[in-house]
Amino acid sequence: MRIVVISSCYPRKTRPYSGVFIHQQLKALVQLGFEVHLIQVVNWFPPFGLYRLHPYWREGHDELSEMHNDLDDVQIHHPRLFVKIPSRFFRDNRMKRMGELIGNFILRHKQLRGADWIYSHFLWYEGYVGAIASQKTGIPLAAMAWGDDVHAWPENDKGIAELLPFVLNSAKLLLANSQRLANDAKYWFPPGLEKEIKVVYSGVDLDKFYPVQNVNDREELRRSFTLPLDKLLLLCVATPVKLKGWLELFDAIQTLGSEFDAWKLVMVAPERISTDALNLIHESEKRGITDRVIFVGKVHFDKMPDLMRSVDAFILPSYNEGFSNAVLEAMATGLAVVATDVGGHKELIDNEINGLLPLPRSAQALIHSLRLINNTAFRAKFASNARMSVENRIGTFKENAQKLKRLFSCHDN
Repeated sequence: MRIVVISSCYPRKTRPYSGVFIHQQLKALVQLGFEVHLIQVVNWFPPFGLYRLHPYWREGHDELSEMHNDLDDVQIHHPRLFVKIPSRFFRDNRMKRMGELIGNFILRHKQLRGADWIYSHFLWYEGYVGAIASQKTGIPLAAMAWGDDVHAWPENDKGIAELLPFVLNSAKLLLANSQRLANDAKYWFPPGLEKEIKVVYSGVDLDKFYPVQNVNDREELRRSFTLPLDKLLLLCVATPVKLKGWLELFDAIQTLGSEFDAWKLVMVAPERISTDALNLIHESEKRGITDRVIFVGKVHFDKMPDLMRSVDAFILPSYNEGFSNAVLEAMATGLAVVATDVGGHKELIDNEINGLLPLPRSAQALIHSLRLINNTAFRAKFASNARMSVENRIGTFKENAQKLKRLFSCHDN
């Protein structure tokens, strides 16, 4: 089976961790015999160094130089979208033109025009351009919902909210990475639409994320990350934005005061240059908790399993998620996990049995959870049940790719 995947979130040369969960799924499909082609659109730019004359052209050149042409037998294509200059003089639907560009690119490309599916990762914007390309080529569209697709983006952008029903109506196969997300996506269905949304979990690499074997190994790992040996460590891996619940977490630690003395919060957050970015160090300083936090910054994906094995517990206080990959990985590593009751977390975590599910946006709920994981017996109970839950309920990337293969096959008529 041949599929053409549309995704802007994918590993790049200097950002190999970007979209790694999508790549893992596509790599698993290749291993199952799929021919997988990925499309990443870049801005058109002129040759002979002339791209330096305009920022749109520089952006296209720089993006293309960052992208792979293939990765683990996933073939990657880079059609170029012309940007009308000066853009303020031209009324332009860039997303529609991008969909038409991809459709024409598929029709002109001998390897692509006979594809069985166009597969868009994210309903917006990839789902929208995929729907346009599907109309142009006649190739059916499958679209996958992740996290912000049906929450933050359409709720905060009227334009996205208006176009999302078109995507949902156009897709022959609708997918989501949790049951709750599938249910929530139906809110955006146009009137009269009745369509099932199939759940395919992302999966987790159980060979890479596994529990630490003994205390000595954990101490050695801590030394490698220059982490303290005399404290319990609580790890949070999240983008530095308000929607990830950082502020409520800081407020909870501030309120706990001496109850948190045995712990330090280890903060892993990639750099984010945008108006919604939080300065985590500044926010911790404001609350007087700098002695209780360790800012690690960005950690390469290949080092994340060892970092997780070096700590005692994991927390993710997000306002919304589809299904956090970091939560799956932490539980596979055998950590006691605190994850807010959003997205698919309830599909994996049974509260106070294999983890904790506090309400989102609540410092008070986090205080209660932090008090529980401070109890050695509770922490050990959650940790001992965590990995088995991931194995039994979620599975590996390949196991979930097999489910995806069955869905593609049964809808391919």
